[in-house]
Amino acid sequence: MNRLKTMFLGTFVGGSLIISGVPAHAQELRQDRRELKNDRGEIRDDKKELRQDRKELKKDLRQGASPAEIENDRQELRNDRNELRRDQNELKQDRKEFQQDRRDLR
Repeated sequence: MNRLKTMFLGTFVGGSLIISGVPAHAQELRQDRRELKNDRGEIRDDKKELRQDRKELKKDLRQGASPAEIENDRQELRNDRNELRRDQNELKQDRKEFQQDRRDLR
């Protein structure tokens, strides 16, 4: 009878731990989805800023802006591209984490 109690108790405790872990894991997936959505929004904003800064450079070139102004515009474009690259890398990393979390849930 003792063996039966031990086996039942072990099964019960093990099942409880598995069941209690599922909501936490589901919460993690929701958080991952939110991060992906935010990353996409940041990339969209980065691309918009890059387009605007390109237009600004073209306008300054057409209007004969000073070399310092042109260099400032070009530096802004470099900064925009670097920020876009960082955000794209962050999205890539967050996608990997999301896929791993989904695999872990199964």
